[in-house]
Amino acid sequence: MILEQIEVIDLSHDGRGIGRVEGKTVFIEGAIPGDKVTARITQLQKTYDEAVLVEVLSPSEHRIEPFCSVYGECGGCQLQHADINAQREWKAKHFLTALTKAVDAKKCKIVEPLVGDDQAYRRRARFVFGKHKADKIAKFGFRAKASSEMVDIESCPLLTAEMNQALHVKREQCLPLASRALKEVTLVESVLPGEPPQMIWSDDDSVSAAHYALNDLVFDFPKDGFIQVNAEINQKMVAQAMDWLELEASNAVLDLFCGVGNFTLPIAQKVSKVIGVEGDPNLVDFAQKNAEKNGLSQATFYKADLFESAKDFHWFHHQKYDRVLLDPGRQGAMSICQQMGKLNAQIIVYVSCNASTLIRDVQLLEKQGYQLRKAGFMDMFPHTSHAEVMVQLVKTKKTAKKKLPGVFRI
Repeated sequence: MILEQIEVIDLSHDGRGIGRVEGKTVFIEGAIPGDKVTARITQLQKTYDEAVLVEVLSPSEHRIEPFCSVYGECGGCQLQHADINAQREWKAKHFLTALTKAVDAKKCKIVEPLVGDDQAYRRRARFVFGKHKADKIAKFGFRAKASSEMVDIESCPLLTAEMNQALHVKREQCLPLASRALKEVTLVESVLPGEPPQMIWSDDDSVSAAHYALNDLVFDFPKDGFIQVNAEINQKMVAQAMDWLELEASNAVLDLFCGVGNFTLPIAQKVSKVIGVEGDPNLVDFAQKNAEKNGLSQATFYKADLFESAKDFHWFHHQKYDRVLLDPGRQGAMSICQQMGKLNAQIIVYVSCNASTLIRDVQLLEKQGYQLRKAGFMDMFPHTSHAEVMVQLVKTKKTAKKKLPGVFRI
């Protein structure tokens, strides 16, 4: 394919460098802003091209040597070749630029990013093991980049020290059992106050749940279920959400996509009533038991499919809410956000791992009389292209006259 010399001027949402050739945008795998590179064009599209890095002719001031020996093979990280401060600046800029272009941000305060350690931060990981189809060599590790193949892993610098120790033991156990049928197994760190971390594997039938501590609360969660991978940023994120909700003791709060109560229980410590809603009945059960274990009778949990109409949700129609918190998955919360104006809550805090769907949903809330007041980025996933983001919206008297938007992509 065609070779081009390109000046890299920006970074895409998925961690690729952006340059231009004769006015046409080119996305370059492995390049970062400030690089001058030779790139091979691999795909020609109508409005843009895709390319891979061949040679760095002049490196960016932010380019560094990756610290992981399998970086580039493993699919876990995308940005180890850039220094951590630059990574955070680019990810925050990408989100905030797209957000402020899409909605009314005249009264929006941009807050400082929430950051923490950029290595040894992961407390959960999914591994795969089996025999390579071609060479029949047994491997235990992660999925390869843009492939279903495996990368053999003896340790990962993003995992906590205790997780790497557990990985070493499990690897030695599993390699002799490897076959051509690939198997997945999840490792999670389980922590109780005053006790050393315990490592729990998803195939351990003797254990049904894991634990984590947040401030003075203890949470149980399914050993193979979701948990925010970065404990330090999760603690800071919950604290910021609590601050942005501007809670008062008399408030009634609605926590949507509540999981096992990561936000719900800290909220319950501050208010008279909080209702958590989650689509997975197992998580609802965990959440209710977590509330009981922590002595928080103010918290009540319901199971509901939040991607359906709210017309049959009794908790939606028969309760006044002063505050709402949303923490959906990557698909966002379009359905419930289209109906949010009916609740007339004064403040909404929206947390997301997908800036695109958050922006789309903020546009929906703006149409119903909410205005963006605060926005910020949280580096939950250092050295990857992923970002956790948060916004605060306040109910205003005026309702925007814009048409409801379609799907917004950045």
